[in-house]
Amino acid sequence: MSRWLPFTGTALLVFFLDRVTKMWVLKEIAPKGVVKITSFFNLVYTTNMGGAFGIGRHGNGNLFVLASLLAMVVVFYLVMKMKRPTLVALVALGMVLGGGLGNLFDRLVYGKVVDFLDFHIGNAHWPAFNVADSCIVVGVLLFALFYRPDKGSA
Repeated sequence: MSRWLPFTGTALLVFFLDRVTKMWVLKEIAPKGVVKITSFFNLVYTTNMGGAFGIGRHGNGNLFVLASLLAMVVVFYLVMKMKRPTLVALVALGMVLGGGLGNLFDRLVYGKVVDFLDFHIGNAHWPAFNVADSCIVVGVLLFALFYRPDKGSA
């Protein structure tokens, strides 16, 4: 199996899902502001000029563009250097790349990232996030849990 098909296929799927959900949020949720789904979950329209989950929310967006590009270079490096990558490793890194591309697209086009998933308990809210953020976190966790550098694969 070529390493590039699961890696790039996953990255493209994540990027596509991120774009579609953000376009939907801009069209349907932004005019309403907040749509209550459950007692602990809302769909909201908010933007973020910082990093994932509101880190550096009011920081320099250019720094996050540079960090995103650097992270993508590291992901490509890992894919190329793994001796015998498993499907899990390739999908995990594809998730990270796709999420990074989704948020990078927002930064370059809008100057900020669109976030919309809002979990909360009462008035205590976790910072809103998006599909790209979710895929980056899940991809990093999968890679960290399953990668075994001593065996040359994940």
